[in-house]
Amino acid sequence: MYLRDLRTFVGIAEARSLSRAAARLRVAQPALSRQIRELERDLGVPLLDRHSKGVVPTLAGEAFARGAAGVLAALGFALERSRATAQGQRGRVILGAMLTVIAAGVPAAVEDVLRREDPEITLVVQDLDPPDVLEQLQVGTIDVALAMATPEVVGLVAEPLWDEHLDHVILSLGHPLASHRRLRIADLGEYPLVIPQRALSAASLDQIMVALRRGGLRSPLLVIDAGLRDGHLAVSAGRGWSLIGRARSVSPPQGTAVVPLADGAPVVRAAALWRREERRPVVRRVLQRIFDVVRARPDSLVGREPRLPPAPHPSAPGQALPGGVPPVIEIRHLRALLEVAASQTIGRAAERLGVTQPALSRQLRELEVAVGVPLLERSARGVLLTPAGSSLAGECPGLLTALEQIVLDTTRARRGMEGHCAIGAVATAATGELLTAVLADCAARHPHVHIAIEEVATPLQARAIVRGDIDLGLAHAYPGAVYADLIAEPVHHDRLQTVLLAPGHPLARRRRVKPAELAHEPFLFMARSFHPAFYDRVLDRLQDLGLTPRIEGTYDGLQAVWAMVAHGKGWCLGFRSHRRRPPAGTVAMPLVGFDLPWGLNLLRRRAEPSLTVRSVLESFRRMARGAGGSARRQGVRGSRIRTDT
Repeated sequence: MYLRDLRTFVGIAEARSLSRAAARLRVAQPALSRQIRELERDLGVPLLDRHSKGVVPTLAGEAFARGAAGVLAALGFALERSRATAQGQRGRVILGAMLTVIAAGVPAAVEDVLRREDPEITLVVQDLDPPDVLEQLQVGTIDVALAMATPEVVGLVAEPLWDEHLDHVILSLGHPLASHRRLRIADLGEYPLVIPQRALSAASLDQIMVALRRGGLRSPLLVIDAGLRDGHLAVSAGRGWSLIGRARSVSPPQGTAVVPLADGAPVVRAAALWRREERRPVVRRVLQRIFDVVRARPDSLVGREPRLPPAPHPSAPGQALPGGVPPVIEIRHLRALLEVAASQTIGRAAERLGVTQPALSRQLRELEVAVGVPLLERSARGVLLTPAGSSLAGECPGLLTALEQIVLDTTRARRGMEGHCAIGAVATAATGELLTAVLADCAARHPHVHIAIEEVATPLQARAIVRGDIDLGLAHAYPGAVYADLIAEPVHHDRLQTVLLAPGHPLARRRRVKPAELAHEPFLFMARSFHPAFYDRVLDRLQDLGLTPRIEGTYDGLQAVWAMVAHGKGWCLGFRSHRRRPPAGTVAMPLVGFDLPWGLNLLRRRAEPSLTVRSVLESFRRMARGAGGSARRQGVRGSRIRTDT
């Protein structure tokens, strides 16, 4: 079987005529007929019923056409993602930033820009101080560093961002000077100045000392062989005083008091750093966003053309048929790329594939030309995948598995063997209860049906159904959610109206919680990019109640959020059903004035062609109706179920 067989049969299934399909595909009708007969012989199953007015796919043909369309769509998406990766529009970057830089709002502003302009770039921000931030950058644990007062390091590139004025003094909470409204350097004369030696370059330390002596420094020096955090711990323990910048003064180190400095504030330089050999386009894109954000600051030192890693090669996509897959690409090209990724040499890969080395090299060049971006970096030692090549190779196993699944699903249709239905579901207690009931009902009524369940987040389910990765989606019923080309049937009703807290939290003993009581507590919530409409609706409703939630970080997945709540890291919103059975390690109380509709929707295709999937749909409807009747008997409104197919 070849990819051209998939393209051909999808065209025939859509046209319902060999002659019309031949015209659309620009091939001769006899050649098209011969290709389909060979495909039917290879699969051992008739795919078309032929009649005087054209052709109609058999049940096996419907399964093949559906699977083929899914594979072609998935391959088209994979090629798009590979090109996006090559241009730096997709990927993952780990940013190590000092707390001072984080407090200045730079990483948060960069994340906002990326969500808006480059939503397929994932930025992971890690809180690191010197010398850890430079050490982790050198060994490759992080990709970009935003730090202060860094030394010149061989192998790293540093680009200045702004000059930070160390115009605030930190002291222990019980220090005699902690209550002053303002301090001069001379006022600190008898108290030691704590200097964390490993946190500062020699040049930066010299500049700081020159500025302090100019301001009248008389303090003894307490030099400790430690990083910045240990220096702040020494201050909080009452061993002396130190300096921080204005941004950090808003959230000073724990156990310290902050007093503005009246004179002689030293200056340290903030810089963005990366490895000199860095070549990944996504890192270049993130650095561009960092420079754009910092350039808007009044104290910015970013020039019009700051240094950056090398620019990526311009993309020149190959000629593609509708569906986004160039006709030259075949299954052998995907296997070739996958084997080269594993072998890292053309010779070993050719030997494993049973082809000659020149033939394999030719296949790889054909694939690169078709995709339109470099996929391999060739050297005397072998070959390495470019970021675009790694992106495409990472999706090849799934594509090849999907091709195998097409054959299985097609032959099953002829033999009347076990049906298959894949369900993507969110992981909640309500989901588990409903799926348990559906599985039991299907086992009793349709023992030949095989149901596979996998965890898929709500925003990803629609695309997975369209691509054919799953047949049904059991999704959170986000208010205002719209699914193009799909139908959403409500199968479970709930309300978003409680607050979840750890049992030991002071508010956990209340019968109900007022929004204002949560103003200073961290709010654990998803990123806006996960579901913008729902995110905005929740925050708007909270602000209507007078609460601007304190969001210090965002999290993917309710399970992760509930685990954070259980560990006392903050609060999150919960469902009405949580009053009866909250997530493990949490307690649920009503949040006064807050109420949004919630529940579960069953996502499906319009006019679902599969008898197997339609059987599972009916089981869902029966179980939802039963749950609705039980809820009504208990005085709770039940589900209203649509039954159109």
